[in-house]
Amino acid sequence: MDADAETDQPFIFLIQGQRFSLLADTGNSPENYRKFLRELNEAGLKEPDLAVLTHWHWDHTFGACAAECPVIASEETDRILQRVCAWQWDDASMRHRLETGEDIPFTYDCMRAQYPDPETIRVTRPDITFRDTMTIDLGGVVCHLEHRDSPHTRDAVMIHIPKDDVLIGGDAHYEDYYDNDGRYDYGRLAEFIAYLNGIPFTMYLKGHDEPAMSKNDLLALLGDALQKLVPESGTA
Repeated sequence: MDADAETDQPFIFLIQGQRFSLLADTGNSPENYRKFLRELNEAGLKEPDLAVLTHWHWDHTFGACAAECPVIASEETDRILQRVCAWQWDDASMRHRLETGEDIPFTYDCMRAQYPDPETIRVTRPDITFRDTMTIDLGGVVCHLEHRDSPHTRDAVMIHIPKDDVLIGGDAHYEDYYDNDGRYDYGRLAEFIAYLNGIPFTMYLKGHDEPAMSKNDLLALLGDALQKLVPESGTA
């Protein structure tokens, strides 16, 4: 499904095997989750049997409450969503989280665009969690899930589909807006580039801007960003 910059709705992807289909992320709201289901029905595709969350951020997870299939996430994503489930969704509480730094202004603005009444927000935890790695055979299409640190979040789940030479990263390659003021961390970025170099894929599917880019373009983009950073003291 296409992204929407105004509400920060990301691209979401359906991976279809011979037996099962897997949804990569659930979108930022039940409204957009159901919109994607309608698009699947119009295309003659069945609804997903499973969904995977690429990380905890609201725009990738708040549609999960509408999912009628099991939702999978890393243990770290589940740990964070357990905390978010306790949040109150009135304007005063949302603004207080801005003051404490629990949330950020960009998220607040996009949430208010997506949810005119924020008290309708419902946050749910995943049904299935995994630690480190998980492999799912959809029937002729195998998906390898890996939880790892990333430049964007500490709970990134990468979805590698060897048959299609595809890696789904969601927002993993972007800067860290919650814990690093919208900047890259040199060590985390360098480690992520090394990880990408070690994975065989030709196409990278992403959450925002445009849906896909080549591995070469992704590595060039991140390499340029790394060169602009000053390594921490003691970092080679």
